[in-house]
Amino acid sequence: MFGGVADAYVEIGKLEQTAQKLQGFPRSPTDKREVILGQFGPDTAGGATSLQFFCANGAGHAYVEIKMEADQSLAGVTQSTVLVLRIEPASLDVFVADLLRLEADKYGCALLRAT
Repeated sequence: MFGGVADAYVEIGKLEQTAQKLQGFPRSPTDKREVILGQFGPDTAGGATSLQFFCANGAGHAYVEIKMEADQSLAGVTQSTVLVLRIEPASLDVFVADLLRLEADKYGCALLRAT
């Protein structure tokens, strides 16, 4: 099991836009979507996360490539990771609902469960 967290500062409305972009994924085996929360790079406050959703085969098995970057470095190296995880569309639906709740409440977290 793996868990990861990245703090990211986003403008008002960004979480709702992100949720709308992800709703209904995947519509077809060729469906691909990407969202970026925060900003990558050493000159920005907070961290960043990139989520690239895609299907790996004609059966529509969904995956997400996650790139996370912290706003801190250790010994001059920025903390970061890249993962590829299989997800179920139902878990993405829960994540989308979490994003919409975060936008409304202005606090909390959004959880994307992988299989």
